[in-house]
Amino acid sequence: MSKKIAVYVRVSTEKDEQISSVENQIDICRNWLERQGFEWDENCIYKDHGISGTFFLERPAIQQILQQAKKKEIDMVIFKSISRLARDLKDSLEIREVFIAHHVRIISVEEGYDSHKAGKNDMAFELWSLFSAQYSRTLSAGVSAALAAKVRRGEHIGRIPYGFVRIDGKLQILEEEAKVAQMIFRWYNQGWGFKRITKELNFLGIPSKQGNQWQMTSIQRLIGNPIYCGDFILNQYTSIKVSGRKKQIRNTPEQWIWFREQHPAIITREEWEQANPNLTNKDKRKFTPWNDLRSILKCGMCGSSMVILQSHKVLSTGEKNYYRYLKCSRYRRIGSTGCVNHKPITYEEMKSFIRNRLIEKGRLLELHFVHYPSSDYEKKRREFEKSFQSVQTKSQQLLDLYLDQFITKDEFEAKRIELDRNAHYLQKQINLFQQENHRIREVRRVQEAFDTMEEQGQSLLHVFKTLVEVVILHPNLEVDIVYRFECP
Repeated sequence: MSKKIAVYVRVSTEKDEQISSVENQIDICRNWLERQGFEWDENCIYKDHGISGTFFLERPAIQQILQQAKKKEIDMVIFKSISRLARDLKDSLEIREVFIAHHVRIISVEEGYDSHKAGKNDMAFELWSLFSAQYSRTLSAGVSAALAAKVRRGEHIGRIPYGFVRIDGKLQILEEEAKVAQMIFRWYNQGWGFKRITKELNFLGIPSKQGNQWQMTSIQRLIGNPIYCGDFILNQYTSIKVSGRKKQIRNTPEQWIWFREQHPAIITREEWEQANPNLTNKDKRKFTPWNDLRSILKCGMCGSSMVILQSHKVLSTGEKNYYRYLKCSRYRRIGSTGCVNHKPITYEEMKSFIRNRLIEKGRLLELHFVHYPSSDYEKKRREFEKSFQSVQTKSQQLLDLYLDQFITKDEFEAKRIELDRNAHYLQKQINLFQQENHRIREVRRVQEAFDTMEEQGQSLLHVFKTLVEVVILHPNLEVDIVYRFECP
């Protein structure tokens, strides 16, 4: 029976030397396969182009291979080196566990790693993955140092900001856009808000850098960028990994590398500091309030996320009564040209409505909650897995006997059919156990979420995400909820 093989190759940039390494990786894998007696198939190649090895959830080819492994559509994965598979230790081990759990053989040619020979608890794979992760961190530090050197020479890196043009690597003022940037700072220092400036620019028909309408967040970023007074900040943002995906966070000002008077200024330093007093007065920093409905609550008109804004009412005693209310993020950024303004509703009212609706559903829901599998259940599962491993071993031994001519072809075929039939039956039973385990875990997860819902004073973000796919808030305050469980 021919093996279903996947050859995985990855390059992290589009540079010519990296592109040529694709052929190099393929040749190395092909040479290994042919020397081992496997038949080469051009359709077995899976490529990830221009994608970092540190974020495996963002690589479509490796995700496709993992899905095929789970569906029993491949038997073996081969790659040039573990650094091509992943440059993060946790990701390498997670990918390996998926392959091992679904009986997919792993071959890393450069390190000479073969999961069939190594066994599940082999330390070599972990060590090579650790070396690969360390190399990635060392490379990142080297790149950062090289970028800092370029900035010190007066060169600009990154996107070209509004009001500038890049010539020979250095920023020069683009007069027409610079006049608009000066006008934005002047309006803001006169007391105009971000929203008013956004509306005025769009009303005047002044396009953004990309030729689109202005958004409020674009105005916020422009005013907060010291590039307009001639400065440049390096190391302002850092990429981190959250649940296997890339996320950019802003570093604290203490971590910034600030280059002053690095290029021609559009406004004076005094104008910029007047617009950005928060960088010198830390007491004026604003923090985004906690949002248990984050990424769940959507606008029913445009589909954008609903965000929390804070306001206050002055009481008769002179005290301020602060409250939080919900607003469509697109309407907040662009105004009426982007979406509509919802009828007013506070964050607490919306959160309480969803919580009460879920509590009501939970009480009506007839979930057949189950306990963890019994010891007999676990014993049977282990017996099936042990029997399956035994059948695989016998199949390999049978092949060796046939190749060494100890048995005839007819004897080999008869025994092979019997072993294949047993392997198919055992694999089917193991799959049933796995499906049952998955169902048990999902039911218990839903049960625990409903139990947490009844508790007071608890953060409900995780609970909401477990039980709810999306909550759609329409402008007239009608609410549609899509649940992650079957409703009664």
